Amino acid sequence: MEVYKRETEEVVHRFLGHRLSFPDCIAALDAALAGLVPSLTAEQIAPLHAIMLANSTTVMQEMEKRGAVMNSWCGTRQPH
Repeated sequence: MEVYKRETEEVVHRFLGHRLSFPDCIAALDAALAGLVPSLTAEQIAPLHAIMLANSTTVMQEMEKRGAVMNSWCGTRQPH
């Protein structure tokens, strides 16, 4: 589980640093999960879910920021 956590932290860090695109970030997170699933125990599911949720929240918050920047550059507005 610690290897998965470190690996996904690095993926998210690279995404936040604009060194990884959104699709590549999602693919890397999925690949890390696929590598972990075969060895999961029942006790690891809740901690895994917490890590996945934290990663997802961070990535989506960054995408919202990027969307806001793109909207300001393009002069478009988000619907209310």
